[in-house]
Amino acid sequence: MTDVKIGVISTYQELSGYINKIAGEMMLDLQIKEGILEEGVSLAYQFEHQGVDVIISRGVTGQKIKKAISVPVVLIEITSFDILQAFYAAKKMGQKIAFLGHRKQDFCPDFETITKILDIEVDCYPYSDSFEMEEQASKMLRSDADVIVSTGLCIYKMAKGAGINAVLVKSGYDAIYSSMKRAIELVHGIRRNQERTKRFSSVLEASNDGILIIDEFNRISFINPAAQNLLETDVSQFIGKNVEELRQSSVLGNLFNGTEGEEAFKEIGRKQFWVSSMPLSVDDKEKDLLILFQSADRIQVMEQNLRRQLFKKGLYAKHTFDDIIGRSQVLKDTIKSAKKFAAANATVLIGGESGTGKELFAQSIHNASDRRKAPFVAINCAALPENLLESELFGYEEGAFTGAKKGGKIGLFEMAHGGTIFLDEIGEMTLPVQARLLRVLQEREIMRLGSDRVIPVDVRIIAATNYELYQIVAEGNFRSDLYHRLEVLNLDIPPLRVRKEDIDLLADQFIKVFVFEEKKHVHGLSESALGKLKKYDWPGNIRELQNVIHKYVLLSEPNQNCDSLVDKLINEKIRKIYKVRTDDENLITLKIGKLEDMEMQVIEYLLSTGASIKEISELIGASRTTLWRKFKTLDKAVIR
Repeated sequence: MTDVKIGVISTYQELSGYINKIAGEMMLDLQIKEGILEEGVSLAYQFEHQGVDVIISRGVTGQKIKKAISVPVVLIEITSFDILQAFYAAKKMGQKIAFLGHRKQDFCPDFETITKILDIEVDCYPYSDSFEMEEQASKMLRSDADVIVSTGLCIYKMAKGAGINAVLVKSGYDAIYSSMKRAIELVHGIRRNQERTKRFSSVLEASNDGILIIDEFNRISFINPAAQNLLETDVSQFIGKNVEELRQSSVLGNLFNGTEGEEAFKEIGRKQFWVSSMPLSVDDKEKDLLILFQSADRIQVMEQNLRRQLFKKGLYAKHTFDDIIGRSQVLKDTIKSAKKFAAANATVLIGGESGTGKELFAQSIHNASDRRKAPFVAINCAALPENLLESELFGYEEGAFTGAKKGGKIGLFEMAHGGTIFLDEIGEMTLPVQARLLRVLQEREIMRLGSDRVIPVDVRIIAATNYELYQIVAEGNFRSDLYHRLEVLNLDIPPLRVRKEDIDLLADQFIKVFVFEEKKHVHGLSESALGKLKKYDWPGNIRELQNVIHKYVLLSEPNQNCDSLVDKLINEKIRKIYKVRTDDENLITLKIGKLEDMEMQVIEYLLSTGASIKEISELIGASRTTLWRKFKTLDKAVIR
């Protein structure tokens, strides 16, 4: 019936016979040995050595065995019917009946009912342990009882030896059968728990993350193999050690420096790890503490793999409004407007200088909208020539043009279906592509290149530009009907020079990021250094500040004065951008006129100095595409 190995310590011969009979009916393979009290305990030790799964016994002998060995013990319980039979036999032997039994196990709920049915009075001598049993047995033997009823064979024999009538409460069929069923169920339950424990241990040991468990006494109770590999040290030496001992004197010390539930990067030895901790609850009580840690290098690899998967098609917006750093009122007002725009479904036109964070706002609007679970697709309209931009946006059919991919290609508008498409630097889009974009806005449908089939799309458009589009419209380089379609909701991102109270927060965040990336220890900026940063106007906005802080982290040396380094970096920026010379060799005189004419004078002058397109683009804050458009009006044989 079962593979459970059962050992039975029987306390009398008749019980052994019953057990053998019932075991045969249940098709159980069990071993029976007879013995009481200490002899029974010795026999139980033999069973334990033989590897039995469970031991069955009864009475005081069973209780002694339960305390002595580690093998599970099931006691044969005394039933109401067993008590009834014993008292019925005792009634025939005399009127004054005394009963000795375990306080909790032998006095069944029907005890009083049984005495009333049999019309007998019983003097009870209950006990809770072996010492109390001996005391009660002595009292009972000295009493004037005619008959002694006991659940224990030893008391039965003592009464018989003293010449007193005695009846032994014997276990019946139901009690024995029930104990065998419980024994089998107990073993199966233990095995299931052992299997769960093995699986749990296998998971812990197979994990690539380092795992430590600290018990309720603040000692390390478990460390998995991955922890040893990550820490490159023999961690078995730490098992059983108190955390306070290790906090100051071991490679593990920094793991324990922090608050419960904290998640942070910590340096252990010469490596950086992401460390988190959480309480482990047992029976709804927090007893142990689980500490998980993994190498920062592995996290970076995982992130890169994830990015390759998610960003392969550009369908993921990673930023939210919580990522926008600043306390200035102008920024708060901008975020407030953006959050209102997120709740709508209309097109948003984001304006602002280069480096102010237009895409950050676009992603935040998407993630705060009802479309947040749908794709977010971003494209820089200035990064691709007209023919490639058109095929990227709208897709193409097989054979649409030379070099077209077999089977065609899905466009970004189709990929963004149900979500948001972000068109950065939309002012650089050519007029033919503008016409096709206008159709998407009007009809909410696209047509792939080389196809005659229209495809409906549900896409929200967020566009961004660092120009005043209405000026480009006036110049005839941007369609007025498209402009009015785009500027349903306008969001202007403030430049850094009008929100200088945010510079300290931004600088502090950039320092934290670059300190981790470069694995350097760098002090934060002093008030004096921050004051110098706030005096500069930051024509490159947040991106320029980020670059300066990155350079500050890279160039910082231990015990170096941060004020002097910041001063040097700011002065370098001023010299680079404004070409300040002590001899004023780059000062030019401009003829007052239209702004575009004055701008062309500056461009012509810079070309004459040998400046490259990239340098001129950075200097005047215009994209290369815009410069090429302006160059068409200049009669220049060579433009670098």
